[in-house]
Amino acid sequence: MTITHVNAQQAHALLKARPETVVLDLRTGEEFEMFYIKDAVNLDCQSDFFARRLKALRRTVAYLVHCHSGDRSTKALAQFKALGFTNITHMDGGLRAWMHADLPLISNWSI
Repeated sequence: MTITHVNAQQAHALLKARPETVVLDLRTGEEFEMFYIKDAVNLDCQSDFFARRLKALRRTVAYLVHCHSGDRSTKALAQFKALGFTNITHMDGGLRAWMHADLPLISNWSI
């Protein structure tokens, strides 16, 4: 299995070109509730249930994986590889890089 690494702008272009790509947000539920990429699925990599939820995912689906800064999601890549996922793209720099690139987010914050 090969894991492709992209920056935030490349990730955004990938989602536009291949809208069937599933965005897996590996941040905590609390982080996810604040803001997220449209249609992202929250899969907290620090949860006791992460391994079980990961095993339930289809291995051949195209996934874009990220966390807040890229640290947690980078560490989780080994689990994706061990389970035989075939199409993983990692967004280096995480959601922080996405925000710095001023790319669109869904926000539940009200000002």
